[in-house]
Parts: sequence; structure tokens; C-alpha cells
Amino acid sequence: MKTVKKQKIISIKPIGVKPTIDLEVDHKDHNFYAEGMVTSNSHSFAYSILTAQTVYLKFNYPTQFYLSLLKMTRNEPDPIGEISKIHKEMSSFGVELLPPSLTLSGMDFAIEDKNIRFGLASIKGISEKTMEKFNNFQRQYASKFELFSSAKKAGLGIGIISAIIQAGCLDSLGKNRVLLVYEAQLWNLLKDHEKLNVAKYAKNYEDNVAKTVKALVEVVKDEKGKPLIKPSRFETIKRNSQKYKEIYNKNKISLDFANYFYSEKLLGYNTGKKLRDIFLHKKSTLIPISEVKKLEEKNHCDFIGKIDEVKVTKSKAGTPYANFQISDESGSIKVMLFGLGENTKETKWRPNKLEDCKTMNNGIPPEGSVVIVSGSKTADDSLFADSVASQQNSIYDKLSDLKDIK
Repeated sequence: MKTVKKQKIISIKPIGVKPTIDLEVDHKDHNFYAEGMVTSNSHSFAYSILTAQTVYLKFNYPTQFYLSLLKMTRNEPDPIGEISKIHKEMSSFGVELLPPSLTLSGMDFAIEDKNIRFGLASIKGISEKTMEKFNNFQRQYASKFELFSSAKKAGLGIGIISAIIQAGCLDSLGKNRVLLVYEAQLWNLLKDHEKLNVAKYAKNYEDNVAKTVKALVEVVKDEKGKPLIKPSRFETIKRNSQKYKEIYNKNKISLDFANYFYSEKLLGYNTGKKLRDIFLHKKSTLIPISEVKKLEEKNHCDFIGKIDEVKVTKSKAGTPYANFQISDESGSIKVMLFGLGENTKETKWRPNKLEDCKTMNNGIPPEGSVVIVSGSKTADDSLFADSVASQQNSIYDKLSDLKDIK
């Protein structure tokens, strides 16, 4: 085998569009040369074959096809973003991406009946080193206290435990992920003998860690009539857990939205209540994006979704506008929000909707924002917006977020 000599590229300059002639070189390296540039017509032919094979597999073996795609996401620069894209397409082929479960999920994505179960290793924040510790983690548990203890023995830190709770892996213990995270954090601050007492008496206090800890100070006594947790020790626990409690109190205001936020961030898709159902109490006229796209031209509507892309640009006439791509669980739609041209004055009948949006939201809502959109359907399945309003239900999941809590 000949040694391949590597050469450094000194510079690159565009040469424009020129006619070329492809010549096949009868050589084992199978390169083609066109106007001094290396190309390969054989690749074009190979890609055509690959495309045909891929389409056949996708339509005849969709579960296996999407399983392969999902398994490869860990090699992508943005794995969660790739999972999100794949998930949006899966439902069209009758394949569901089941949420992660501590007892049902393996480390990788796996087929479950005709669907696919989310793999624990693909939860955002789960590293290869963490995956090794999972091998020593007893994932079959009788109670959350047993689970917390098992995680501690396996060397899984509180950050990882919080992530698997937020991702919905422990929803069998209850849907209140916000409370369970707080309980895990509080449990992590206790001494071993305090944990034993909490586990022993918790059933008398709604299985709630915080309530049980308080009861061990105020109610439950030892044989000498002394509290199982001294008041001075209780003050230390309160002080060390105060920031976790602040996050809990903030997030518990909207538990369904917290679950939505956690799922989108850690998994790339929503596994809980649909956005529309979460926000119907705010605006009863909200409809799914799939229904928006069925409306006739000029029909007015309201919907809620997440901003996938946003770009502020200008039309050919020089009118500034924001171009959004917004999605919910049912689909995605292009939304345009127009301002006024340089020589156009704002009036009651011609408002500057783009500036109104900036004023209302303290700037154009960025990618990832959840927004309620009101506007009119266009002829090409997009929407001219009257308003794009960012929802202010901020969710916090780490201590550094506390600086934003007012």
C-alpha cells in the first residue's frame, strides 16, 4: 500500500461557475479529475442506490429505521436537537417514542412492541462515565428512599438523580417531578441515621421528606423524650436546603409546564401534557398547529408553540420583519411578524407589530421560547402574525438560575 502524503492547504479562492468535463481514471484509487479538481461520479451513483434503499427500509420497516437513526444521534454535535427532529416525523409512520423509564429502559434506545423506548444514555447530561456507574445501580426499587440510597451507593451524584427524575424516569412514583427533585436534594443533605429515620416514619407524613424531617424535630421522640433531629441540626438542614426550596417553590406554580420544560431540555420532545392543554386556561381559543394549517386563507386564529428558528430580516421592499418557525406536538408552521418601512408612519390602522413585539417581550423572543401567536392564515400554509407573546412561566433547574428569581 502506498503511503498517502498529506499536504497543507495554503489558501482557497472561489473560481466561479465554469463548465467542466469529468474524466474517469482507470486506477484502483478510483478518483475522477475535473478541471484540476478531484471529484467522483461513482459517489453520485452510490448515493442514488443508498437513497432508494433507505426509502424502502423507512416505509417497510419504520421501527427499525428510526431505531437506527436514534442510536446514531449520540455521534451528532447536537444529539437532543437531532432526537427532536426524528421524533416529529415518527408519528407519521405510526411509531411512538416512549419516555425513558428507570425500570423499562436500557442504556440505549430499544424496540418495545412496534414502538421505541428512550435510552437512559441519551438523556442530556448522562456521560459515558455515568453510564458505567449505572451498571452498579439497583434500578428495581420498593420506594423512593431505597432508590435514593441505591444511587448514592453506585456513586451517582445528586445532579444525575435530579436529571433522571426531571426526564420522567421515575414517573411511576408520581407525576410531581418538581417535588421529587426537591426531596432527592433534601435527602442528599441528611446524615445516614437521619435517612433511616425518615424512611421509617415517612408513611405517617404523606411519604414527604420535608414533612417527615420537620416531624422528627417537632413530633417524633426517642426513648428519652428527645427529638430524633435536634433543633440546631434542623436549622443547619434548613439553611443548606434553602436554595433548593426556592427553586421548588418557583417551579411548583406550574407543574405541567415544568414537566414540559424538563422533557424538551433533557429528551428533545414533550412526554407530558400538550402545550395547548397547559395554557388553555390563559387563552381558551388556542388550537393545534395542525388545525391552523387546515384553515382557509385570511382566517384568524390563536395557537401556542415553541420557537425553533427566528430571524429578523427585510422584505424586497425594505420592510423589516421577524421570520419564525414555530412548532407544537402536532406540527410546525412559518410565522411572519411585520414592522413598518422607513417611510411608513405608524397609525391606528397600521401598527408596527414588530416593534410592539419587541416592547412586549423585551426584545424578539429567542429560539426555545414558548409563545402564544395570534394572526391570520396565508395561502401558502404560513401565518401573518398580529402578535407573538412569550410566556413568562420560567422554570429553574439549577442553583445558578436563582440569580434570575425576583
